[in-house]
Amino acid sequence: MACFRVQAQKLAAIPYVSGINAPIDVKNCGDDRLFILERGGRIRVINADGTLRPTPFLDITAKISSPTAGEEGLLGLAFSPSYQTDGKFFVNYTGFISGQLTSFIQQYQVSAADSNIADPSTALTLLSQSQPFTNHKAGNLMFGKDGFLYISLGDGGSGGDPFKNGQNKKTFLGKILRIDISNSSAVQPYLVPPSNPFYNDTTTGIKKEIWAYGVRNPFRCSVDRLTGDLLIADVGQNTVEEVDFQKASDPGGKNYGWNIVEGDSCYDPAIGCDKEGITMPIYEYFHNGDGAAVIGGYVYRSAQSKALWGQYLFADEVLKYINSFLLDSGQVSGNVNQMITSAGSPGNPVSFGEDLYGDQYIVFFGNDTVYKLVDTSYLRRPKAFFTPADQGNGSYTLEALQGKNLTYQWLLDNVPISGATVPDYITAAFGSYTLAVTNALGFSDTSSAFIIGSSVILTSLSAQKIPGNLIALQWQTSSELDIVGYTVQRRKDQEIDNSNIGFVNSKVINSFSVSTLEYAFTDSTVSPYSKIFYRLQIQHTDGSFTYSNVIFVSADITKNGFLVFPNPSKDFVQIYLNEYSQPVWIVLYDMAGKKILEQIITQQNAVIPLPASRGIYILQLSNQDGSNKVRKEVEVQ
Repeated sequence: MACFRVQAQKLAAIPYVSGINAPIDVKNCGDDRLFILERGGRIRVINADGTLRPTPFLDITAKISSPTAGEEGLLGLAFSPSYQTDGKFFVNYTGFISGQLTSFIQQYQVSAADSNIADPSTALTLLSQSQPFTNHKAGNLMFGKDGFLYISLGDGGSGGDPFKNGQNKKTFLGKILRIDISNSSAVQPYLVPPSNPFYNDTTTGIKKEIWAYGVRNPFRCSVDRLTGDLLIADVGQNTVEEVDFQKASDPGGKNYGWNIVEGDSCYDPAIGCDKEGITMPIYEYFHNGDGAAVIGGYVYRSAQSKALWGQYLFADEVLKYINSFLLDSGQVSGNVNQMITSAGSPGNPVSFGEDLYGDQYIVFFGNDTVYKLVDTSYLRRPKAFFTPADQGNGSYTLEALQGKNLTYQWLLDNVPISGATVPDYITAAFGSYTLAVTNALGFSDTSSAFIIGSSVILTSLSAQKIPGNLIALQWQTSSELDIVGYTVQRRKDQEIDNSNIGFVNSKVINSFSVSTLEYAFTDSTVSPYSKIFYRLQIQHTDGSFTYSNVIFVSADITKNGFLVFPNPSKDFVQIYLNEYSQPVWIVLYDMAGKKILEQIITQQNAVIPLPASRGIYILQLSNQDGSNKVRKEVEVQ
């Protein structure tokens, strides 16, 4: 695992509502209310105006094994994606069956007479799992963008997973389960989705509900509400805390390694363990002063803060701090940000939560208050973001990310559209549409563009050498409309003309997408060269075409080799890596060794701003762990 720097940012935990007994989870049901779990067995309702309702939404205190022993209690809550129509919600708690400690996943429904009261008579047990010890119960419940319920269960407890439950696919313990509850009934409480990874496995006793295995105690996990990606914060044993990642498109079946590994370090055996087939965490930290129990949060997707947008917030229960990092293609990008220090924390964090708008909240052990997490930067800007929905016949509804105390202005070709000041806008006119959002402080942000008419937004394009004298090209788009596909063109060394060497179909031919789409092409006809240049000819459905930027691969085998141009320069230089396989750090120094600039490069080329003072400067590229340093001089005129 790479090491990551920690830098400070502005975030505050603002008291929101008090008077809750041992809060342990925070959820919303798709409206302006918040639902707070009390570990002892009650669910409380916070109204849209921020007041706490005196009557619990649900009280199952009598079912709870213990509100204080071990890691028992009412632990998790999730609302059906169709809650507004079906009224279903789900809880994860510990109780007893004939004296045996057991985890229960139960379904309830809201009262038909009062939306602030659940009907306890509707209790339906979906599944249960006997527990050998009082700790490592996990407890998280969440729905994926696929509409299925994901259930987190720990390894059963004690220490070190003595029964090897994490790697045993014949038990629910040490697993993340995935079930279909859309047609739940007393006769058939749930179905196993046929797309589950072990659905067709004929091994005797295998649990086909398993989505992922090899977890120790994934107490708090979450789904990125924009991308559908899964973030799994798994509490470690004695040494390592970890965050695992799974793309929304992943087919499941991942083995996260416990108890063969703890993080990416061997656990059993302590040396020389077999890591084949294990998916390593995207982030880990150690118990040598950095913390001892990770509490997973959410990827920030509120319109209130552009600075926090895309940051995954998490905490450490023991050292009390709240940190975050930015995700890029499923990897940690840039620094780990220290959002709230241990000294500035109201207590020991136990759970994060989101409201309807993506604003985040947090609760703490031994603290009866729900806190709202707020960007306190002086120049805090909102985030302008919208999603186009195709209505057919060339018409689109542009649906803005909404938030409280924000104003909206739609623009066509950078000109404000008269009267278009509501979050959603319907149009069929050709042109480039953007959205300007302004907060109560008067700060604004303008969204990326959506173009009606044939278009594509290419966000990255890279090429790298791979074994077998091959060149692998990869590219991503963030928006496509009426694109047929991509012709890959190549030019070697001193050749004048480009040659067509292949064609890749669009993944949304004759349609549109505003999600990230990934493409790949392998050039297998490479002859000896010093440099090879590539570009994409983008084919549109109307027969026209446009071109990408040109990239190249060099025969230079220097690790992190790069070109700088123009050099000399005045305002900026472009950096072009010989090849790109992972993010790299770039640092600009003056001749006295003073650091002028530092940033991360996450693609094959980047623009680096230069200082105003003339002179000679040093550009240094290295891996994120500081290895493979390459330096070049840059002259500023």
